[in-house]
Amino acid sequence: MTTVNLGPHFHAVIEAWIRLEAASRYEQGPTNLPKKGRPDQVTAWISVGRGRRGVERAKVLDCEEYARAWHMWWDFLQPEWTKRGADGKWSVVDGYAGDGREWGKLYQWGVNGALSLIAALYFWGCAAREDVELEAVWEEAVGDVSWMLEGMAVYYEKFNRKF
Repeated sequence: MTTVNLGPHFHAVIEAWIRLEAASRYEQGPTNLPKKGRPDQVTAWISVGRGRRGVERAKVLDCEEYARAWHMWWDFLQPEWTKRGADGKWSVVDGYAGDGREWGKLYQWGVNGALSLIAALYFWGCAAREDVELEAVWEEAVGDVSWMLEGMAVYYEKFNRKF
């Protein structure tokens, strides 16, 4: 996920993911992120063992279609305490989730959890970096995932001491 330099915001996502994995002691999560709505490219990448060969199979050819699929998946994964604002962006209903509220379907870590989200962003970012408008939509998604991963890491560090 670092072969192509996708910039500091994507690196922040990777750092947030590392923090989350450390908080979970690098164990596998209780289950997998749901497949419902997941972009086909992520499924292809997983089907060949999440390696380099899978990255080529996961190449995004139509950024706009991929963005729609990714957003549908992301929307499905959202915890109950978030909602879409009038501007169409996700926002927190009342406060940061680090206060101990549950993370719902996002409550996954390990190879079947947040790593799939990061891979999905990586595939999309590699395709979007040649178009300023497409890259702006991708950057927004990167910021949202980064925020959520940081929040999950805080949650695990403070409230989920079973690790």
